[in-house]
Amino acid sequence: MTPNALNRRSMLTGGSLLGLGTLLTACAPHDTTPTGGAATASGAATTNSSSSTGNSSSSTGNSAGSGYRKADERGPAQNVPKPNAPEDGYREKTAAGIRKTMDVWNQWINYGIQTGDYSKAREFLSSTNDGELKIYREIEALYRRGGWVIDGIQYFKPVGEPWTEDDQTYRLKTRHEWDKETDVEPDGRQETWSSDKEEEIYIFALEHHDGRWQILYSQIDV
Repeated sequence: MTPNALNRRSMLTGGSLLGLGTLLTACAPHDTTPTGGAATASGAATTNSSSSTGNSSSSTGNSAGSGYRKADERGPAQNVPKPNAPEDGYREKTAAGIRKTMDVWNQWINYGIQTGDYSKAREFLSSTNDGELKIYREIEALYRRGGWVIDGIQYFKPVGEPWTEDDQTYRLKTRHEWDKETDVEPDGRQETWSSDKEEEIYIFALEHHDGRWQILYSQIDV
């Protein structure tokens, strides 16, 4: 695959309608917290037949999980803390409610990429969000067969305010920054996704349903 191939999310969903991998938090892209207010990374894929041994593990201080260690070539992340409870008002049908929902959802997808557990992240998606759900299934299957993911944390920053044309489907433009992602198979084979782009712009569609926000899909703004 060439270095400028479509990013992973686009390839999995077969076009520009992407499964949402987003957060709307203003975190800096180099935040080292394990869930960071930020799932899978984007980019071109390269496959290696064996793993290297140069990366050192690192601990990250956090209130929820002492002893946290990032994933590396030797194994998956350890002692990954679960995200805190959502901020008050995240269910409200307001612009702030959208941001708070997206923020906590993004924290749960970053938890999922490090643990293979997307059960909480799924709660924020519409059942029609096939692209994102497909990504979750792939990562969960990787962990079930004994593999894991190195890096892959995402950061999205809102660009402007949410808008709607029909008071039903709301959209929000975001700026996406990410780390590379390396999927490690049990036999040591690695597949790394990265990109030469500094950022991408996504538009997310959400709907307020049953008293909460649900993420319908995301789309690259080209």
